Amino acid sequence: MKNEKIVYTDGHEVTVTSDMLKVNKKWYTLNGIIKHNFSILPPTRVACYSLIVFGAVLEVIGAAVQISSSVIPEIYVANQWVNANLLAMGGGIFFLLAGAVWMMFTKERYAVSITTAEGERNVVISEHKEYITQIVNALNEAFFARIESSPPTLVKTRKREYVVSAR
Repeated sequence: MKNEKIVYTDGHEVTVTSDMLKVNKKWYTLNGIIKHNFSILPPTRVACYSLIVFGAVLEVIGAAVQISSSVIPEIYVANQWVNANLLAMGGGIFFLLAGAVWMMFTKERYAVSITTAEGERNVVISEHKEYITQIVNALNEAFFARIESSPPTLVKTRKREYVVSAR
């Protein structure tokens, strides 16, 4: 780190300097980064959908009175006799609601995505869009500063193309 200028730091995990990107204890040289961008990572909602489908199936089985009392006898709960069909309907409602609530609280995440010679990877992932935007903007600033500080003779001979982006 000769005389690098710090462009951005969050004080903990991420630092962008005029020559490097540091995430946790991993360093990436800006020369080695071919492309960087802001990525949106959609949430995986398979578990939510599974709970909703399971709840709907239980609800239909209970409402259609498909469980005979000879298979599962009635039980005594809170001074009442409850059959398996009523329990299936109650369980179905519970699973439907649990799946719907879980789906409401499942958020998309955002990432700083870089492409190097080793491939593409998401180096910083967060639920906070502003945080990721700040890092991408700092990378843009660092790349533009490198391009502007290059001597004119090197700019003409240099074949490297920087791809920068932000949202």
